[in-house]
Amino acid sequence: MPYHVFISHGWHDRWIARQFARAIREVAGAVPIVDIFDIKKGDRIDDRIREILPRCDELVALLTPWSVTRNWVWNEIGAAWILDRRIVAVLYGVSLTEIDAEKGGRACLTSRHVVLLDDFDDYIAELADRVKGAS
Repeated sequence: MPYHVFISHGWHDRWIARQFARAIREVAGAVPIVDIFDIKKGDRIDDRIREILPRCDELVALLTPWSVTRNWVWNEIGAAWILDRRIVAVLYGVSLTEIDAEKGGRACLTSRHVVLLDDFDDYIAELADRVKGAS
């Protein structure tokens, strides 16, 4: 059974989300789920996310100065937390301290769930190990 990774991101970060999807598919061997590919125009976003997210094994969230202000990113992180899925946040241009002080806090996201964008390759290597272990 394929290993699915839901990619949460803000609209302004869709180019980076596409790069995440490529690495998740080509390097780690998992199936990336990202709105720009998996939610079509005219679909109800909330219905599609409720349908897709429970089938995912983990969620990777790109947290940038743009995405941390987007409700959908935090809703998706919260949903993954409720579903007891692995959550990994990738920080780019924003710190946990800034999120706590200026953006209303990070709720269920702890520092153990966080990597910097510069360390994304390490996350992909660990993901590849999980994918191999799941098959």
